[in-house]
Amino acid sequence: MDVLDLLARRGMPMATMEIAETLTLPKSTTHHLLNVMRERRFVSYWPDQRAWTLGVSAFEVGASYMRSGPLHRAGQRYMLALTTATHETSHLAVLQGTDVIYLDKREPLTPGVRLVTEIGSRLPAHLTAVGRAILSRLDVEQLSTMYDGYTWQSRTGEGPTSLSDLREVLKGVRQEGYAYEQGTTTSGIDCIASPVLTRDRRAVAALGVAYMSTTKTAGQAEEMITAVVATAGEFSASFGARVDDAHGDEDALGIA
Repeated sequence: MDVLDLLARRGMPMATMEIAETLTLPKSTTHHLLNVMRERRFVSYWPDQRAWTLGVSAFEVGASYMRSGPLHRAGQRYMLALTTATHETSHLAVLQGTDVIYLDKREPLTPGVRLVTEIGSRLPAHLTAVGRAILSRLDVEQLSTMYDGYTWQSRTGEGPTSLSDLREVLKGVRQEGYAYEQGTTTSGIDCIASPVLTRDRRAVAALGVAYMSTTKTAGQAEEMITAVVATAGEFSASFGARVDDAHGDEDALGIA
């Protein structure tokens, strides 16, 4: 637990010796602990840096805690704000394995589109804007571990079909601060989403909107992007993240 706490607080890769010295543990003990934790995916190892970061399992435990109440409750006001600003359906989703789970949604008084994303529904993360927004905050090894042996799915014939395809998509998401999905889950439906971050710069969820692609001009879509990113930024700030953490950050965790 001390190792997990240290890596979470540090927020950047740490070498074995640095971890051992910080926690006043023998190097051999630290090495053994890290290898056991790596087998269980609680930590990831970066060979090129000879350093360790939090792994996928640590992320999933944190996301599970957030799903149990705090995130859901806090998200309601931001979904309302986003729906009010865009007049479209907003939704809040979290990552579980290679899927996203839709925790909640808020529809306008006269919804323009009924979504397949009912509360509690699951969709492949790589196909959805909310999923890509969250995945964009994972590092290379976390993604590789998560998608090892994965059978790539498609709902409409669109979307990434390999890890290299996905990484290229996520690089753009990381740089721009939002994900833009065009008909990869439902033909004719576009979605925009941005990650909800915590103080340690990890995505615990994503906030997004969905709309019929034929109902928006390019200018209106840009306005919606601005609203999504701004609202997700405010949501992130409530968890201690800097509002600009979702923007232009492609190098922080080595996503490329």
